[in-house]
Amino acid sequence: MLNGYRFEMIIGCMSAGKSSELIRRIERARLAYLPTIIFRSATDTRSKPNHVESRNGLASQAIVVDSAREMLKYSTQAVVIGIDECQFFDEDLVDVVQLLLRQKKKVIASGLDLDYRGKPFGSVPYLLALADRIDKLLAVCRKCGSDFACRTQRVVQSSEQILVGDSQYEARCIHCFEPPFEYQLKLELPELVTVKPQIVMLESGS
Repeated sequence: MLNGYRFEMIIGCMSAGKSSELIRRIERARLAYLPTIIFRSATDTRSKPNHVESRNGLASQAIVVDSAREMLKYSTQAVVIGIDECQFFDEDLVDVVQLLLRQKKKVIASGLDLDYRGKPFGSVPYLLALADRIDKLLAVCRKCGSDFACRTQRVVQSSEQILVGDSQYEARCIHCFEPPFEYQLKLELPELVTVKPQIVMLESGS
């Protein structure tokens, strides 16, 4: 019987150390002699085949799948399941995670909580609602150098929500983040109504 948290989410912007933390937690489970497995979406082509890699050099073996439901074919013997870059998976991921939890497994997922527009990314908001532990990691802002980067700034022109690659993005704090122009908040302000003062003439002797 597993004790402690059952579904953990590790979220944040790019370069925040999400994959490193996922690998670290999976390695701790292995030290406890728990059967583990890590899944990576085939959409993410940045790591070498059959591996999950972090920017600081950590790596772990992983199974690359084309869809969330494909995980169920490989997770039968696993007790602790890691899911890297969960924002790349289809909407079935929510149902798959709930099924794994009903099977008494522990799930640890990492990924971006916000896309390049600063909007909730894919199924991640639903997963956050299901999680019993959430850790939001921050990065160093590449514009001002603060330790509070929480947004992923796209630095190339593209309207695709998913654009895989590191050179197209940089971590930004909320003050330095520049959302695409077409997605900036536009408020319809009410027209200013000018009320002219009324002059009331009083009749003499009244």
